[in-house]
Amino acid sequence: MAAQRYTSPLRAEQAAATRRRIVDAAGRLFAEEGYARTTLTRIAASAGVSVETVQAQGPKRSLLTAAVSVTTFGREGDEQFISAPEGRALLAAADLQEFIRRGARLIREFNERTYRMWRAFGAAAADDADVDAEWSQRMAYIRGNIAEVVGVLDGRGWLRTDVARDELATGLWILSTGEVFEKLVVRVGWSPDHYEDWLARSMGDLLLPR
Repeated sequence: MAAQRYTSPLRAEQAAATRRRIVDAAGRLFAEEGYARTTLTRIAASAGVSVETVQAQGPKRSLLTAAVSVTTFGREGDEQFISAPEGRALLAAADLQEFIRRGARLIREFNERTYRMWRAFGAAAADDADVDAEWSQRMAYIRGNIAEVVGVLDGRGWLRTDVARDELATGLWILSTGEVFEKLVVRVGWSPDHYEDWLARSMGDLLLPR
């Protein structure tokens, strides 16, 4: 009889805690130093682990993807947004106006936490084909989640009907990017409140029935 595998709950918990320290350290360094300057050695030193332990977590580009997810949601994983706690809370809105207000606040909060990482991600993608493939996959995932949200809104009869649903999803995806947040808040100098108000108006212009 083959020996049964036994995984110690304590060992699994320790491994998860170690990974979280590594991902958190990588995220801080990516945001502060950029992708190229964030070496595995620096991640290891910041997390208080060996380089070998960092290497065991996967390639550096995957650590960047994980860091974006953890910084955004507090957890890793590619769950459907509409099934996640944040998505369920957003879609609990009583009408489209409330959805827009909640959505603008949520997008602001996400971007305040992650725009520096998205900057590092985009810069690295321009120079590295593997990172670019990861970037493209992440963009497709986000856009797909937004398309699902738009589908729910359309099913409720809340959306304008003179623009294709796919175009509405694409427009909402573009409005919500960290790049737009950075341009308006960091480069132009808007306050986060101003950005949130602008985003809500822009979402309304895009989605509200004519």
